[in-house]
Amino acid sequence: MRLSSSVSTAILLFTVLSGSGRAQPAPAPSEAPAAGRTLGSVTNGNTTIVFERASSSDIDTQPLLTWGNFAIEHPGIARALAYKPSLMSDPGYLKKHPELSSFFEAHPEVREAMAANPGNFNAIPPRPGE
Repeated sequence: MRLSSSVSTAILLFTVLSGSGRAQPAPAPSEAPAAGRTLGSVTNGNTTIVFERASSSDIDTQPLLTWGNFAIEHPGIARALAYKPSLMSDPGYLKKHPELSSFFEAHPEVREAMAANPGNFNAIPPRPGE
């Protein structure tokens, strides 16, 4: 008798557990990325991450262009700020680089945008040996 109740319990447990797997909802299919925007994707189990090009629709590009022109003319300053954005508020650094101070005086909107999102303005080149 004991054996049959153990078998019955095992069958019941198996039925409940195997049914719970079927009760889970299937993952929703991911939205297909726009053509030409996909940079790549990574799949891990039932999760797929799609990497797409950034959209500039929500970014004010004028400060980026203004800074880009300055950065081309002053690559050392641009590189220093890329590695240490706090230099843009360092009085000693600004005193050593009056062209940066003059730039920020002429373009306060760029300074504000850089302070809010410094990563938008910095394309850090690889360091030697990287």
